Amino acid sequence: MVSDGVFGTKLPCTASHEGTGTVSAIGSEVTNFKEGDRVMCGLPKGPCGICAECQGPENYSQYCQNFEGMVGVTMDGAFAEYVVTDSRMSAKLPDKVSFETAAPLACAGCTVWRGVLQSKLVSGQWLAIIGSGGGLGHLGIQFAKALGLNVIGIDARDEGLELTKAVGADVVIDARKGDKFVIEEVRKATNGGADATLNVSDAKSAAATACAATKLHGKMIQIAQVRVVDHPVRSY
Repeated sequence: MVSDGVFGTKLPCTASHEGTGTVSAIGSEVTNFKEGDRVMCGLPKGPCGICAECQGPENYSQYCQNFEGMVGVTMDGAFAEYVVTDSRMSAKLPDKVSFETAAPLACAGCTVWRGVLQSKLVSGQWLAIIGSGGGLGHLGIQFAKALGLNVIGIDARDEGLELTKAVGADVVIDARKGDKFVIEEVRKATNGGADATLNVSDAKSAAATACAATKLHGKMIQIAQVRVVDHPVRSY
């Protein structure tokens, strides 16, 4: 989307919106970090703090429309030796978590984690994930299992299905067998439909399949880029 010009990025721009590192300096108003801290960098920089998203009852500041910029997207990112990040959007890392492990959590991890939380499921309930073997999906499985959820992983690639199984999905379904097959298998495994379905696939029929695989009065969470004609639209 950067190379296609969707974000209006001014080039040259140092890439990577997922970064980790050690704090080398802090601003005068930073109180939650000190030099030497190990951190995961946040993607947004400079939320306004006064709009409805920033002031909302839940932390929706990542939806602020008045950001100063997005690290690695509209301003230089984490592939640089040094990067400026917003302390309000960053997090400390435990010593036992490596920089390499933590970096993908700065965007992919945060994104799918919120999707799992938005399902509002409790231990023992069923969450289906469409696109389960991708960058977001495999993290979503692990988060969901850590919360005690039963997980159905749905993917359409051999490597995706293998990864889905490897990270602990309770049921693995090959989407290449068709939407009808996927829906029937989900309903069979859950006795009527998943309590919630999380779609992280941009396949043409994925959103509809996710809805059909969800039980009545369940919830479908959409976290995927979808394309309408030639114009990509983010849908959450």
